[in-house]
Amino acid sequence: MKHRSSRRLIASLALACLVLQSASADPTPASPVGEWSFITGKMGNNCVLSGQMSVTRKPDKTLICRFTTDWSCETGFMKSVQTTQTCTARQAGQDIVVTSKIEKITKSDPADLLGYMRANYAPDHFKVKINTRGDEMRGLFHSYGQAEVVFRRHHDLIG
Repeated sequence: MKHRSSRRLIASLALACLVLQSASADPTPASPVGEWSFITGKMGNNCVLSGQMSVTRKPDKTLICRFTTDWSCETGFMKSVQTTQTCTARQAGQDIVVTSKIEKITKSDPADLLGYMRANYAPDHFKVKINTRGDEMRGLFHSYGQAEVVFRRHHDLIG
């Protein structure tokens, strides 16, 4: 009788261990595919970078993206620069690295610096972590400067 109780106890403990182990396993990380808005913290000359990004997944599972930016400054000579950029994203767990390439500098203020900006503006890159809900990414923006950046997912309107 004691052997059956011991076997049942061992079987119950083994089952409990399996259940606990699978419950504590890391869940599949959220996907960055979708539409996002982003903004950085303030950098030199009280400049911030803000914009809109669209992330898609190609059939070969590669993450590609496209975004527009507005680099705006409260002080200094340069007031703003607007760009369109393409990018690739690599995801490892919750970590996402976005590497960009400038497609076009669309506008600058002052306007007479547009040619200079087209020749000298550096691509905007990001290293972020997506949260478990998949609606926010936080991390670091880096180009000529660097700052914290927050991405927030656009949600489809219902109704």
